[in-house]
Amino acid sequence: MLRRIKDVWTGSEPVEFASAFGMDESVERLRAATRRWSFPFATQECAAGTVRENRVSLQRVIPMVGNSFKPFFIGRFERRQGKVVLRGRFTMMLLVKVFMAFWFGMLALFAVAGSVAATASPKAVMFPLAAVGMMGFGVGLTALGRWFSRNDPAWLTDVICTALRAPSDTTAPGRNAATAGHAATGKTPAFIYAMTGLFVLFGLLGLVSAITGIQTYRGGLGGSVITHYANDTLRMVAGAGSIAMLLVAYGIYRRMLFAWRAGFVLLAASMAYSVIDPFVRTDLGDARVPALAFGGFSVVIGVFWARWWHAQRDHFHD
Repeated sequence: MLRRIKDVWTGSEPVEFASAFGMDESVERLRAATRRWSFPFATQECAAGTVRENRVSLQRVIPMVGNSFKPFFIGRFERRQGKVVLRGRFTMMLLVKVFMAFWFGMLALFAVAGSVAATASPKAVMFPLAAVGMMGFGVGLTALGRWFSRNDPAWLTDVICTALRAPSDTTAPGRNAATAGHAATGKTPAFIYAMTGLFVLFGLLGLVSAITGIQTYRGGLGGSVITHYANDTLRMVAGAGSIAMLLVAYGIYRRMLFAWRAGFVLLAASMAYSVIDPFVRTDLGDARVPALAFGGFSVVIGVFWARWWHAQRDHFHD
């Protein structure tokens, strides 16, 4: 148990990557194989971070996926016996370590104080148990994050080795070999399944709405508010749109090019609706300005989604 805690805190054992180039060229090659910033510019899987002679900090970036507990490669370039070596270790960000130390420290104090209070009053017995439960939650969350990122060290190792080794007929300088290898396997990317499920969900919800005639439903303590479609035409349009979403879901699953193109149509329609709706609605009153602001924000998010979707073109075929 203590060893696992130590491994989480200190990271992996030190690792070294020998370079086939001089110091300046090694730094430039690794910098060319990575990106300086990951958000909001990353539309494909990449290695991102800082690359300098005295500090290298790299992480694996997967678009639309966040994990605070993933390992970073932290190291620096060194000269050793006339050769250049990149030395470092895979470990979590310092900020995450500090936060988790504060989390567990405060919960430990709370558990001790709760135990003292529980000895004086049996009613306070839940306080130390709650602290222990929260500590268990923190351990589980950390373990889950590390499990999701279990392949990151090997992935980053591949990127670093590709950048620092001598070029061959099959390796271009600065190319992300890990990404190229993934594309060569022909395996279906995880985002295909995620997007298929999302389109199926919205398509089925819209279809149920069209069949029942219920456009919106809001429930609360004061009761339920059900809004029906104003006319059968809107109901038919909603049903047709839902069927179209299910067809697009099938196309995404089969990785058909028409589904990739349809994604832009749906994004454009969604952004247009977000902007036009606040202007044409008559029931907003003082809420019109916030609705317009939300519409503008939706357009910005839609642009980022469109940029990411455009980068997925290679995964679709005619």
